[in-house]
Amino acid sequence: MTSDGKMKAEQLSLFHSSNDEKAATLLAGVLPQVRAAMHRVAGAQRVLSREMIADRMSEISRFAGVRLSAGNAKSVTSATLEKWLNPADREHPPTLLAVLTFCMVTNDPAPLRPVLAAMGLKLMTPEDKTMRDYGRACVEEREARKRKKQLEAGI
Repeated sequence: MTSDGKMKAEQLSLFHSSNDEKAATLLAGVLPQVRAAMHRVAGAQRVLSREMIADRMSEISRFAGVRLSAGNAKSVTSATLEKWLNPADREHPPTLLAVLTFCMVTNDPAPLRPVLAAMGLKLMTPEDKTMRDYGRACVEEREARKRKKQLEAGI
């Protein structure tokens, strides 16, 4: 709108904008990064083998009544998990529920980081949470002191 309240016409590009290019670049890299993170997390497991991870994912999905793959399979096999963990495999992408279940089973949110980073977000670590809470407490304390001074001035 202009200063006199009239609508101003703006010509849009028939082609993509630089924001579209940035979004496309981020989007194209998300799935390989998720797969690579899943691969690292699965490899770092000391207690859970890949077969055990697949079994626990299947168990959770059955209990929740959800399917983790796009096909008709009702369970996750170790072969399916291997396909999901391969960053170069473009034919078998893990679903969002599969990634989330994987994170639950391994107790590691690392595969979610690329998804959040594409949106400009980050996971909060326990240290981040402590610092946030400390900062909030400092601000609240400062505000309480300010209110106290205002009350004292009125006495």
